[in-house]
Amino acid sequence: MRKRGAIVILAAMPAWIYFVRFDIEARKSPFGYELGSAVFPYPQSVRAAGIFASLLTFLGLCILALDFDGWIRRSRSK
Repeated sequence: MRKRGAIVILAAMPAWIYFVRFDIEARKSPFGYELGSAVFPYPQSVRAAGIFASLLTFLGLCILALDFDGWIRRSRSK
């Protein structure tokens, strides 16, 4: 079985770490409970990192599922 999907998921980890780190630090601020609202929206870089991480994780899961399906089909055909 190929490891492409796992590699893509691992490539998304720095973006997830950046996104979660900002979220944790912002919630420690006095107005952290308003994070993500109209009063205290996410900065563009954090929003882009979250979207990038989500898309890359989804893509990695899709590739992993397709590789697994191909691996199962090859093992059954032998």
